[in-house]
Amino acid sequence: MNQLIECAYCDGKAQLQKENRALTYRKEDFKIVQHFYTCESCYEEFTTTETDTITLLQAHNQYRAKHHIPFPEEIISTRDKYGLSAKKMSEVLGLGINGYSNYEKGEIPKPAMGNLIAMANNPEVFKNMLGKSKDYFSKGQFEKAIRDVNHVIIVEKKSRPFYVRLNQYNEPNTLTGFKKPNKKKIANLLVTFINNCSSDFNDKLKLNKLLFYADFVSYKLFGYSITGLSYRAIDYGPVPTFYDNIYTYFENEHIITSKWIKGSNGAGKETFITETKFDRNLFTEQEKLVINIILKTFKNISSWDLVDLSHEEQGWIDLYKEKKILSYQQYAFDLIGA
Repeated sequence: MNQLIECAYCDGKAQLQKENRALTYRKEDFKIVQHFYTCESCYEEFTTTETDTITLLQAHNQYRAKHHIPFPEEIISTRDKYGLSAKKMSEVLGLGINGYSNYEKGEIPKPAMGNLIAMANNPEVFKNMLGKSKDYFSKGQFEKAIRDVNHVIIVEKKSRPFYVRLNQYNEPNTLTGFKKPNKKKIANLLVTFINNCSSDFNDKLKLNKLLFYADFVSYKLFGYSITGLSYRAIDYGPVPTFYDNIYTYFENEHIITSKWIKGSNGAGKETFITETKFDRNLFTEQEKLVINIILKTFKNISSWDLVDLSHEEQGWIDLYKEKKILSYQQYAFDLIGA
């Protein structure tokens, strides 16, 4: 978002402003950071499509989180794991195809409808829904759908969800940047950081800060984090809440590899290397823009310089003594490091 633009009312320049305000959405008030411009010449205030989007999105996200309404990515992910088309999913849920498709595109369902969609993520519950919708399927389609759901039930019973090990929270909220933790995006961020940054500084100290800045810059600009990770303020700056688990997990998955190097004082230092290729297709255009900003800003900065920079962030200043988790909504818009 541009800090300075042409004034909508005169020939002057208008500066981007941010102000804490309350915004009413569906008869409920939410605390948001209002984005708007003020002209330096005529002093008129005005908004743009971009500022309106980031302002409204804050209220929408808080409304979803408060009422446990799935976000679009979650809705799509639920349908994908059962291998159904949007049309078939809408029929199983008893929704019109247009209405359901709009929910996948971002329209916010009413809480009762959101609860129905959320329940469908449980394969045992969805199997029951599927049985009641048998008439919408041919015999072959129905048998395949049942097989697919049974497979999901077996897989989910056997596998402990990765997010239990990688993050403090699973459900989207202000402490995850209103995103569900995304294993593939976490892995690919680490891959592109390791591949593009100075190899001398590819240690946990720096990689933790790059993850933090990527997620918080994304929220600052577009209202969502990239990875869905939560960050705790500790002595060395903000870090993912379960950061040791993250590196162990992805090393066990053969995505990254730890490498010990000898420092100038003879002490060992753990850095990371990777042979994995970065998958750009996992990310939106907005997310790729953020990744480019992070790499351009920080790729040659040392680990300790980045730690010092993170100590200037208000979220760290407020929370490090008690080792609390940073709220994206409260602190991302005041970010100064990037």
